[in-house]
Amino acid sequence: MSGYFAAALTRLEAAIASLSPRLPPEAPTVRMVRVLNAAEAAPKEPEPAVLEGVRRRLRQALSSGGNPESKDLKRAPWVLWQGEPPAISFPGLLDMVVAQAMRSPRALRYLIEAWLRDFSPRTPGIASAGLAIQRLLADSPDTRLKVWRDAHDRFRLFDAAEGPAALATAILNPTQPVAAVLETAGFADQVRAVSSYLRAVQSELLARLPVALERPRARDRSARVCEFLSNGKQLRFDDSRAAVARTLCTPWSNVAHLPDMELQRDIRDFLVDRIGNPQLRPGRWVGAESEAALIRRWLARASLKVFFELIADYARDEHWKYREAFWSACLTKGAIDDAWLALGANVHASARARQDLGSAFARLEGAGASADQSVLLLRIGPLLIAEWSHNGSMRAWLADEAPKLGRSSYLRSDLVSPCLPFPPDPIRRGQQDKATSGLRHMGSASGAWQRRAAMLLARYANVRLQSMDWRLR
Repeated sequence: MSGYFAAALTRLEAAIASLSPRLPPEAPTVRMVRVLNAAEAAPKEPEPAVLEGVRRRLRQALSSGGNPESKDLKRAPWVLWQGEPPAISFPGLLDMVVAQAMRSPRALRYLIEAWLRDFSPRTPGIASAGLAIQRLLADSPDTRLKVWRDAHDRFRLFDAAEGPAALATAILNPTQPVAAVLETAGFADQVRAVSSYLRAVQSELLARLPVALERPRARDRSARVCEFLSNGKQLRFDDSRAAVARTLCTPWSNVAHLPDMELQRDIRDFLVDRIGNPQLRPGRWVGAESEAALIRRWLARASLKVFFELIADYARDEHWKYREAFWSACLTKGAIDDAWLALGANVHASARARQDLGSAFARLEGAGASADQSVLLLRIGPLLIAEWSHNGSMRAWLADEAPKLGRSSYLRSDLVSPCLPFPPDPIRRGQQDKATSGLRHMGSASGAWQRRAAMLLARYANVRLQSMDWRLR
């Protein structure tokens, strides 16, 4: 049996060998696609130590009136606008680089890559090099340069004054997906995706975005800009996070101006995902502190919404509608600066909480903590307030002396410690209540506890609430 299979294998190998010369050659269209794909990939630049040697030798040759070595001239585009000093300042070097690019498509590709990588419209030599690239592309028949000819024809890509603005306009225009726009412009490659040219495009987008967010279809335009601002799960340019946050939040820096809720959620989620939750990572928001405060207020709105939805699932007490009305009135006044949830074991596992809040909530633990109970922690001015679900009392502390927000877990004992006394009900004359065990939610329909809570907020946080503010609607 083994001899039979050996003979069969031998015959098969012979048949393959006899057919090999007859296999059709690579189709021209397939070869063209392979060549174009190779052209669209950014060439790898030499190592920094190599380029530093190139810069030094170029400087020595040109300062003495000599001619650079051809190998150094070939690598010269990579140091034109980088290093100290940039080689663009060497007399006659740009003309030599352009002359070489006229003779060699590969040299032209190097010049294009360096120009995009180091682009800045005000950098010496950028505008003139861009004009030279345009002329060279028009004169070159090389098919590997077609992507750049097409990109310039469509976006004026190599016009230092107009190119970034034209590409920004195409990104804002909903006629083509953002990824397709970038691919057409030659920026699908990951190296070019973080080039200085796209940094200039980002500046154009950020300058236009506040006006776009005030117009119809603001949510669509915001989504397109946010797609451009992203590179995977991070910002395209992480060092610009403060500018990104300031721009996205500009239309709503006034707390009295409430944006469309869906647009608000889109912007909140984008900034939290790409920059970080300001409740947990405040250092990521340096330079955009007021925007971080705005996002915390928006997160507080989400926390309040989830808290009362969870109560509907786990508590089902009729009086909760009065608490929701009171804290919603505080939210409308812009009084809630920050919020955090501490959830019992059963509630912590709720898919709804995770969907709405990501990981921005804590677990309620310790002796006496019910698996179905939750605590809403609110920072209002100098106060931290703990509002318990079920029949728990409301407590308030000065924030400097209270449990800190943003923790991943709290013991029940952390949130039931002695607190500030609530002022007496102003309608009940002569009442003196100095209890430090919190405020029980007695007399909801008549507004009894609401008036006492409102007096505490007025005394410590200068928040003024009237009965009409928390009235059920």
